[in-house]
Amino acid sequence: MNTRSGATATTGRLAEVHLAASLCLTALTVATVISLCRIFPDWAYLQPMVAVAVGVHFVAIALRYARAPLWAALPALVLVLFLLLGLVYYRDTLSMFLPTSRTVELMRIDLRLVIDQFATAVAPVPSEGSFVTATAAAIGVCAMLADVFAFRAFGRVEAIVPTGVLFVFTSALGTDRHRIAVAALWIGAALLTIAMLRFAQSGEDSTWMGSRRLTLGAAFPAIVITIAFSAIAAGAVAPHLPGAGQEALIDTRNRDGSVTEVLSPLVDIRARLKKNGNSELFTVQSDNGGHYWRVVGLPNFNGNEWSPPDEDLFEMGDRSSEVILPGASVRQVITIKSLRGPLLPAAFQPTQVAPDRVLWADESQSLVLNENNSLDRGEVFLVGSIVAEPSADQLRAATVSGAPSEIYYQLPSGFPGAARATAIDVTAGAATPFDQALTLQNWFRDTNNFTYDTDVQYGNSNDAIDAFLRDRRGFCQQFAGTFAAMARSLGLPARVAVGYTPGDLGNDGLFHVYGRHAHAWPEIWFDNIGWIAFEPTPGRGNADTSAYNGVDAAQDDTRGGGAVNPGTVPVPTVVRDPGSTTTGPGQGRPGGAPSTTARAGGAISSPSGGSGSSLVPMLLLGGVVLLVLWILLAPRLFAMFAHGGARTARDRVVTSWARACRMLSMAGAPPVGGATPMEYANQVDATTGVDTATVRELAVQVTRAVYSPVGVDDRIAERCETLEAEVDAMCRTRIPFALRIRSLIDPRMIRTRASG
Repeated sequence: MNTRSGATATTGRLAEVHLAASLCLTALTVATVISLCRIFPDWAYLQPMVAVAVGVHFVAIALRYARAPLWAALPALVLVLFLLLGLVYYRDTLSMFLPTSRTVELMRIDLRLVIDQFATAVAPVPSEGSFVTATAAAIGVCAMLADVFAFRAFGRVEAIVPTGVLFVFTSALGTDRHRIAVAALWIGAALLTIAMLRFAQSGEDSTWMGSRRLTLGAAFPAIVITIAFSAIAAGAVAPHLPGAGQEALIDTRNRDGSVTEVLSPLVDIRARLKKNGNSELFTVQSDNGGHYWRVVGLPNFNGNEWSPPDEDLFEMGDRSSEVILPGASVRQVITIKSLRGPLLPAAFQPTQVAPDRVLWADESQSLVLNENNSLDRGEVFLVGSIVAEPSADQLRAATVSGAPSEIYYQLPSGFPGAARATAIDVTAGAATPFDQALTLQNWFRDTNNFTYDTDVQYGNSNDAIDAFLRDRRGFCQQFAGTFAAMARSLGLPARVAVGYTPGDLGNDGLFHVYGRHAHAWPEIWFDNIGWIAFEPTPGRGNADTSAYNGVDAAQDDTRGGGAVNPGTVPVPTVVRDPGSTTTGPGQGRPGGAPSTTARAGGAISSPSGGSGSSLVPMLLLGGVVLLVLWILLAPRLFAMFAHGGARTARDRVVTSWARACRMLSMAGAPPVGGATPMEYANQVDATTGVDTATVRELAVQVTRAVYSPVGVDDRIAERCETLEAEVDAMCRTRIPFALRIRSLIDPRMIRTRASG
């Protein structure tokens, strides 16, 4: 009787200790969630993600107390994680608290968005949307693995590895926000967890911390005091260690310039709004007030991006006769400051320009400098424009069936049915095409429906449109692209225009245009009138359009600090990103293996010597194997997904140039920034010692591929690929060893290198 009573007491104490250790492990996961404040701009992510983490841990505890074997517990935990993600992040899609096909669809969309944008994402990333849901899923997986390592494989240090990997990853890619505090919190929670696991796994009734009985009360105060002292000491000493606060030895945050920044006019809008807002790009002296300074029109929508067409360039001359609807004459004197690239902004529609090296792209209706030329600081251009002034009655009477090309009506396969249905529902009471466009514009501008926010993911792909309509937060890129796509779904010919709002009117009488004035807006074609701008973005307004759309002039008039290097301002060009037409990789789901852990008498028994220690070599070996497989297979996988579709000779040439620039940048050449291909080739020799003849030849061919009306053929594409291989070989000996190692492991660098 006494023996049975003693065994029952011991089992009760073990249950108490295991529960305490489980709570410590849960606290470690919560500390990891808190540390994610370094990759999100605010704390909005915290409460939902903590709910997911705690929910997974509590279900794992319940399954262990129910003595569920691992082969049954692991699938159950995966299902619980799926249900929690649906309940927390996709509640509107549930039916009787259960996920539906829409829930699964949105999860897949969010996963594809993260895969597509991870290579270029820089912290802080949005605290709502796909990055948060993907991170919550990762936290849930970490919670599952930690519980398995701790209580089924009897690991101690191994139990903190899953969340430790996520914490290190966050530390490498995150901002400096609360760096010391979250590090001290996580280290303290990790040490406490290890100590409690060690205590829980010493299944003997022996002396512990001066007591002869295995009691939590005897051990816990000493553990807490030790851990608290360690954490406080770490937080106090760390800021004063040599090198604290300095730049990282290896920059993992993808801040360097990249050739991909010049491939699409929409790519650099968020960068200008967020990072280069105070960089003065150009000034305008206008004899007729401020206007939207339009750069280019983007008619092509392939389901992944809006892009300009492949088109010929013509001498400008006097194009006043091409303006369909008479309007106000505007004379502009544009002085270039830090704006680079071949595209010249102007009030729409430009009819004359000087000097004559500025040419005309008819389909995108943009001013383009002739071959091998770029805007330079101090250059002055004279532009004459005629700004259309239609009335609402004129637009309401106009038809929309005669757009210049069928492309303005086209939508890609896979366009979200929900977006089409929403467009039809929103404009149900609109009687004319103009009323449809105006109703759609006002629906977007209603702050009860949408919020202007630059801390969101960029993109106008089908997935991004679906996510934008779900989250209802974004900036001009999402508003313009989604409006244009939804307008096409209604049969309205539409495109996206990229340019700048008027800028700040100074005491010198000039409009000073800064990076924060970068903007995108949609345009709708009306027969016998032409292209007419609308403004769906809240907080923005064009004085030229207020007469018919009722939106007063408005722009970003904030001021911010921080000097910006003009040479790093991203440059929009008419070149499309060759690697952007592919979709994201397919998904897979990990499985679990049955556990070999034995049970005796209802109490969990640890093998002699501690199975946690014996697991370390297996983990190390497994890690080495996975690393080798990653290095060997990752480049091929990324390349396969990036180039899965048919590629033209032009695409191959542009990709070869992109890869060569990437290698040159790693070898010490400056980022491409605003340089043209030929200008960049001239910079290479002085900084890297790489043979400029090879780079020059490649620069000539990519310029020809992009701007020549003749184009290039497969023979030139093969030659460019050979030149790119030669540049790669020359650069490898000049790349620092640490950067070479990182290029083999970092998925962002592998993806960029594979896709160009």
